[in-house]
Amino acid sequence: MTIEQKKEQLSNRYLGILAANRGFVIEKPELDLGVDYQLKRTYTYTMANGKTRFQYDSRYIDVQLKATTENQVILQPGLVRYDLEAKNYNDLVERQTNGVAPLILILFVLPDLPADWVDIDHTELRLRRNAYWYQPPAGSAQTGNQNTIRIDIPIANRLDMDCCVNLHQQFYP
Repeated sequence: MTIEQKKEQLSNRYLGILAANRGFVIEKPELDLGVDYQLKRTYTYTMANGKTRFQYDSRYIDVQLKATTENQVILQPGLVRYDLEAKNYNDLVERQTNGVAPLILILFVLPDLPADWVDIDHTELRLRRNAYWYQPPAGSAQTGNQNTIRIDIPIANRLDMDCCVNLHQQFYP
């Protein structure tokens, strides 16, 4: 497995763990059209016979998931700066006006050395560093850049244990 494939697999699991811990699921769309996952909330309801049943909420968030290392980002006070592929940025902008569901980028930042990515001992499994979510500011225009565009992700957009709940509430108040 290549280093890039390992980073991708770790970022997939990271998002899956955060989602499952708060009653969300991530589903991979059948076609790759710039969306890696759909983040869906689950809920329960009581049937007429008194039994509880689980169901998917019809509102979801589409996610582009990227994984990188610390040496590929610029950490500034309050910001993570990252050079995103122009096509991915344009997808994010396009979906703000022409989409059923919101589309966000989740950037997973690992340490530079692969040996530092994962650690385990008798009490815990640690996956090091952080992930951040990003959506271009409202009214942003697509870029004409051929390769990349530098984006500024607020540190406040760091994914935490309640990120899925908070994102769902933000996009579906």
